[in-house]
Amino acid sequence: MTAGPVLRAVLVALSLGTAACVLADKEINFEDVAIANRNAVRLVEATMLSPEAELSCDPDHEVDEPGTCPQPGFDPRDVLPHFLNPAYSRKDDDGRIRYPFVFCSCEEEGKRDSNTLFTTLYVEDQDEERNREPKDKIYAALLLDMPQRDERPYNYVDYRRYVDPSRELELSGTPYQPQKRRDPQLRELVLGISVDGNEDGIDLCNSGSRVLAPGFHSLTVMVTDRPWFRPSDGGIGSEHAGVPDLAVGATFDTITYVFYCGSATQEDDPNDCAELCVSEPEGQ
Repeated sequence: MTAGPVLRAVLVALSLGTAACVLADKEINFEDVAIANRNAVRLVEATMLSPEAELSCDPDHEVDEPGTCPQPGFDPRDVLPHFLNPAYSRKDDDGRIRYPFVFCSCEEEGKRDSNTLFTTLYVEDQDEERNREPKDKIYAALLLDMPQRDERPYNYVDYRRYVDPSRELELSGTPYQPQKRRDPQLRELVLGISVDGNEDGIDLCNSGSRVLAPGFHSLTVMVTDRPWFRPSDGGIGSEHAGVPDLAVGATFDTITYVFYCGSATQEDDPNDCAELCVSEPEGQ
């Protein structure tokens, strides 16, 4: 007696049973968690280029009319310097000399600095879904006077009226496609707010959690591509804004600006802060 026919019958049955368990490969995404966050978030700024470098982005242009390399935002000459030097001056269109980085501490209640900081920063993160939509949510926080080695950065998050750390940054409406790179999924981070169509910049020395003492201060802008770290035993409100959650694969980037606050009460103040400090508008 031979077992051949029986063995063949068993193999056929197993084959049919296995075929019945085959799953279609639609709507299935395999993701290696170790590389799920392939591209780091980063703050990007326009930078000055030589005419030759500009021409290299559009070599078909006439030599005397160089093309323009794509850069985010505005004219590189208007990019905010990282040291806001109060002695820096420039001429307006009408020839008047202005000091755009003179900021004042207005110690008198009900006073604010008439000179504010309003600018837009740009954030890119190339991670995207299969449909080319952005994959990551980007968050930002402003940290004031954070010591270099402090273990609780969340204690220094400030200016929440202007930048809410829990709010996702929106995609930028600024057209920007880098040369030979994928869509950067550019976001905008506005330092300032818009009130009734009017731009209201950050009153650096007065509109934070306290009126700043005269002297130098630092403002650190931090962005991350994951929600901020939250302790596992914490409840509602325990989010540590300003602390990226590296354990879940977050990346982050920072820019620090140094600025100086003059004093409205100092005699012979070279910054004329007594004149720059004006009464708060009604309703603020």
